[in-house]
Amino acid sequence: MRLSLTILAFLFSIHLFPQSASSPDLPGELKIQIGSNFLIDNPDSMDTGFWGSKAFNAHYLYSVRFGESAISLHPGFGIGTDKFSFDNNVTLTREPDGSIAITPLNPVEFGSVEKTKLAVTYLEVPLELRFHFNKDNFKKSIKLMVGGKIGLRLSSHTKVKFDSQGQTQIQKLKDSYELNDFRFGLQGGLGIAGISVYYYYALNELFKGGNGPEGTDTFQTQVGIAISVF
Repeated sequence: MRLSLTILAFLFSIHLFPQSASSPDLPGELKIQIGSNFLIDNPDSMDTGFWGSKAFNAHYLYSVRFGESAISLHPGFGIGTDKFSFDNNVTLTREPDGSIAITPLNPVEFGSVEKTKLAVTYLEVPLELRFHFNKDNFKKSIKLMVGGKIGLRLSSHTKVKFDSQGQTQIQKLKDSYELNDFRFGLQGGLGIAGISVYYYYALNELFKGGNGPEGTDTFQTQVGIAISVF
């Protein structure tokens, strides 16, 4: 969380102060999103915490304006990183039969658990349609954004940080955990100038149908702040 706040403060400083002559003159923008992930229809054993379930996305968006209208289209590409911080000292495990389970961490093995989470990284293709309330100055205008994105899962792992006999240790295990290889969903936002709030709702399940823990059909949502760096 400290890292996300530091990045957010840095990006605000970039946006609020004048850009130097060496700033890139590109036909688009680099948009940074910092948010929180939530699960819908997940089993009680897979409850997640707010502060640890962070999202950090970086997208380059190209700008296409429709004539002199107040509407613009923004296709792009980028990286999305999601973390889901589990409550109740549990983690995802792959059982001998290949199924995925949500498993309590053994206190004998893990001692005092500090953090336990699932981390997933995606290659993403976002698409935004924007309506600008000031069509004469898009950069300073209030704008309404609707669209969506698709993503290809690049990697995923669980992470458990725990204290054992006075020593802090970290266990990372890479696995697909039967997560969907592709995700797609809708996204909307409202902002002014280069700062906005956004909401994302996944249209497909986080796990492959019926293969998640306890056969869950859980879906992901995300809410946060977005900043256009240039």
